[in-house]
Amino acid sequence: MTSRVRFGGLAVLVVSLALWSSIAEAGSAGSQDGGDTVTVGASTSSSSPGSIGAPAPDRSASGSGPTCTYTPVELAQAAGFDLDPGGPTPGEWYLAKCTDAEGLESEQAEWVPTVPASTPAPVAVGVSPAEAAATAAASIVLPAPTIEVNPVPFSVVNLSTWLAIDAAMWHPYQATATVGGVTATAVAKPETVSWAMGDGGSVECNGPGTSYDPDLPPEMQATSCSYTYRRSSYGQPSSDGDPNDGAFVVTATVTWNVSWTAVGAAGGGTLPSLHTTSTTAIRVEQVESVGIVQ
Repeated sequence: MTSRVRFGGLAVLVVSLALWSSIAEAGSAGSQDGGDTVTVGASTSSSSPGSIGAPAPDRSASGSGPTCTYTPVELAQAAGFDLDPGGPTPGEWYLAKCTDAEGLESEQAEWVPTVPASTPAPVAVGVSPAEAAATAAASIVLPAPTIEVNPVPFSVVNLSTWLAIDAAMWHPYQATATVGGVTATAVAKPETVSWAMGDGGSVECNGPGTSYDPDLPPEMQATSCSYTYRRSSYGQPSSDGDPNDGAFVVTATVTWNVSWTAVGAAGGGTLPSLHTTSTTAIRVEQVESVGIVQ
């Protein structure tokens, strides 16, 4: 496809559309920078625009085509060119100064159409730091709690049952994400463990709880996370169908508070809490005491 434009009263033939495409991409940026010139080395197969303000390397074979410098027409108005205000397609006027392989120079005005890139990369437009932080939070891998109870292998009615999860997981976890040029880091910090005890009761603890240490004497043992059953688990579902082996299904849920910061964003913020959950079965026995009268 070709087009003709007027230059000093004469008609000249515009270069091929392949060259137009390369210059359009570079020339558009050039006009945004104040109209710097762009140098292109043309070959029989393709042309390569240079970065704005600097000549492009001439990748053409010796003698295969001219080297041209394109200047946005607004910089050449003083030369008295008589050009129409627009061309046949969206684009801009350029003044092309070319030197061929034999050193002969020529000048002409060319209408360079705007040619979109073949496959532009997707760009996230208008991404906020909070949105990038939400992406980071979604990628945090949090561990499920490992439940520990005491006494074992069963609890006893009216005797305190110690509740704990693995203390090694009780620390912050974080992830960083970059979305649309915005980089944000989300941090998930464990805050509480909610225990649903299976008999309708529940308890909330502000930490992982304390594991019972059989190597310590009783007076050195203490916990702030425990629950006391008031009835046995007789008749509850059991793995073997025996009602004597019935157990309460206990669920431990860790609540993680999530905060975020972003590069270039002041203050940061918070995101909805995250939760991880595990379950276990606790058999609760009714222990009877027998008094002996002598």
